[in-house]
Amino acid sequence: MTSEHWNERYGDDAYHYGTAPNAWLASQGWRLPRTGDALAIADGEGRNGVWLAEQGLATTSLDQSSRGLDKARALAQQRGVTLATLQADLAHFEWPHAAYDVMASIYVHLPAALRARTHAGCAQALRPGGLLILEAFAPEQMQCHSGGPRDPALLYTAELLRGDFPGLDILELLSGEVLLAEGRGHAGPARVVRLLAQRPR
Repeated sequence: MTSEHWNERYGDDAYHYGTAPNAWLASQGWRLPRTGDALAIADGEGRNGVWLAEQGLATTSLDQSSRGLDKARALAQQRGVTLATLQADLAHFEWPHAAYDVMASIYVHLPAALRARTHAGCAQALRPGGLLILEAFAPEQMQCHSGGPRDPALLYTAELLRGDFPGLDILELLSGEVLLAEGRGHAGPARVVRLLAQRPR
């Protein structure tokens, strides 16, 4: 989807996916380092990046939507934390090497070639010991009405994710049903896949 699409989605004052962090991301708070650098990719209006900043991490929210990043900065200011923002399209983003201690990929649904490029970039950008926290909709989400893409080619399985991150240690890889309450964008029963992975030290 284009930046124009997301700017339109984020165009009003309400936060489309709410202002609370994703539950899977928040559940991993106890694992996070006390200090370090974090990147939240395709972070939209900033709910996950702001939460990472609240945990004491120097956090960057990356998104292609200028409107989403405006709202991310406003949310950070409201919460009293510093949040860097970076407007970029993942199709052209130049991934750094070993730059981040934590990376969040929450509902980042991409076509196969871009997904593979992005996931390889995520792995590359992690420092030794760095954590990747990912949640996405599974193919069974096609039977649900709680959000997500309507194209099955954009939905992820545990096996697909395991294959995308061969150089990382898989700490948790779960599939199942959850109840989403993430603003008006994600609401109701959903079928998801959750990944927690770590770059070897």
